[in-house]
Order: sequence, then structure tokens, then C-alpha cells
Amino acid sequence: MQIRIQERYPAGSSAIREYVHRKVEHLRRYFDKIISLEVILSVEKERHRAEIIGHLVNRKIVKAVAETGDMYASIDQAIAKLQRQLVRYKEMLKEEPRRDLPEGASDGKPSDVGNRIIRMEPELRKPITPEEAVMELEATGKPFLVFYNREEGDTPAVLFPIGDGKYGMIVIE
Repeated sequence: MQIRIQERYPAGSSAIREYVHRKVEHLRRYFDKIISLEVILSVEKERHRAEIIGHLVNRKIVKAVAETGDMYASIDQAIAKLQRQLVRYKEMLKEEPRRDLPEGASDGKPSDVGNRIIRMEPELRKPITPEEAVMELEATGKPFLVFYNREEGDTPAVLFPIGDGKYGMIVIE
């Protein structure tokens, strides 16, 4: 996670920068897929303002602004606001969308031994490149992704993580 701090007032201090770094690092507990954070600290007369802009996976941007009479209090309030947004976004990613099943199909729970397999429609119908598939897999958090590989002539392929940021791909011929 990259952290960029801008201080828009003349008396910048390393203590405030260290405080911001320490507080921002705790945000990883709530959402671990933060790409970068931009922290803008400014002072106008007696108003101390902290603005934090977070860039997350899937091109999601979260923003929190707090303004008080103390810079440390402004930072704390902005961090708390951002924390709530991250928790909400993480919960939203966890929720699986309900799919309307065709008539006669069950909800995925086998009612008897003969009906264990339920045919479902694929989510990705248009062909994509393996790089786009990696981004989709990281965004959804699923264990694997089946897609049509544009680079291999729209053939079906399966993409799965193998660890250390590497991915395996099986091309079905």
C-alpha cells in the first residue's frame, strides 16, 4: 500500500507524518486490498482539515474529510470515517448476488440424491484477455474463474491463484 502525504501549511512536522503512517497502517485490518492512500492535511485559520482518499481494487475510490480545531483529532475522525466505508465495501463484496433460477430449479440445496447438479449460466459471456481475467478474479475473491480467452481464439479457460501473486491457467481445447 502506497501512502502519500501532502501538508498544505507552513509548519509541517515529522511527528504528524509518523502519526498518519501509524494510523493508516491499521486500515489494513478492515480491508486488505487498498492500493494507495492520499492524505491531504491543511490549516486555514483555526480549522485543521484532514482529507484521505483511498484507491481500492476494482477502481473503487473512497474519501473521508474531517475538520476540527486540532490536527490529530481531524486525522482520527477522517480515519474513522474511512474505516466505516471500508467495512461497508468489504461486506458488499462478500454478499453474493441472488440469481433468479428458472422454473423447476432448486436453490442449490439438494433435495434428494438425484438432483445434486444444478446447471447455471456463465457470468462472463464476452471474451477477455488473461490480464483482465486476473483483475476480475482479484476483484471477486473467488477461488477460480472460467472465461473465454480472447488471445487463444475465444477458447474456454480456467484461471486460479497458485500463490506468491502467480496464477495458473488451464486452456480447454
